Amino acid sequence: MPSRRGLDMTAEVRTVLITGAARGIGWATAKLFCGNGWNVTIGDVDIVEARMRASAYPGRMLALHLDVTDRASVEAAFATSLARWGRLDALVNNAGIQRHAPLAELSFENWLAVLDINLNGCFHCLKAAAGIMLRQGSGAIVNLASVAATRGAPGRAPYAASKAAIVSLTKTAAVEWAELGLRVNAVAPGYVETDLVRNVIAEGRLDVQPILDRTPARRLADPAEIAHAIYFLCSPEASYVNGHVFHVDGGFEADYGVPFFPPKPVGT
Repeated sequence: MPSRRGLDMTAEVRTVLITGAARGIGWATAKLFCGNGWNVTIGDVDIVEARMRASAYPGRMLALHLDVTDRASVEAAFATSLARWGRLDALVNNAGIQRHAPLAELSFENWLAVLDINLNGCFHCLKAAAGIMLRQGSGAIVNLASVAATRGAPGRAPYAASKAAIVSLTKTAAVEWAELGLRVNAVAPGYVETDLVRNVIAEGRLDVQPILDRTPARRLADPAEIAHAIYFLCSPEASYVNGHVFHVDGGFEADYGVPFFPPKPVGT
């Protein structure tokens, strides 16, 4: 019978690599892992911001330029991280973008741009991490999906399609690698109050009220709330969780959108 696996329980200090980690959910996740004693590699195309962030955690964080669409960049980042820390216990595939346009007006260039970063980038990093983890016989991978993965998302077709594909990729990898000691899960956030979202709201480019009305919790998520779900899935406490999509969305996915109207008393 296979043993309880997914992380090396004997490792004194564990290591995680997080993509798109200079801001938002990625940075909140990096801080949480570091605060719990992990060594952290933050990869981002904005190396200046990444280095500035990592400088607050000397000796515990490594900032690397990482373009997830470029296989050479991915391979170099994973090799450098491995050389620095000596192991890789977890990968968080967080890098992603959006492009907004009605489907009939969406350019092929914008379609490809989103799929290349969100889906192909996830694939490149998944493969790079697996190359290390399969040799170790242990490891945990968390891919960032979205509530958009299971719903129609008007104006965001490439984003929704990429996240739906990530869910499928997550489940396939989980099944293929389970007996080899790896676990692969996904976190599907709802709407998250990142600095970018706050700025878009403040500039009047996003009306947040319909989102709040549609979310049973009636608020946006804090990036730290998403980070805690990611951390759990990478931890030994989640050693039997595999191929799961963890919705962290304030009830968004559970609500099918039709309000409840209590029946009127008889005779009224």
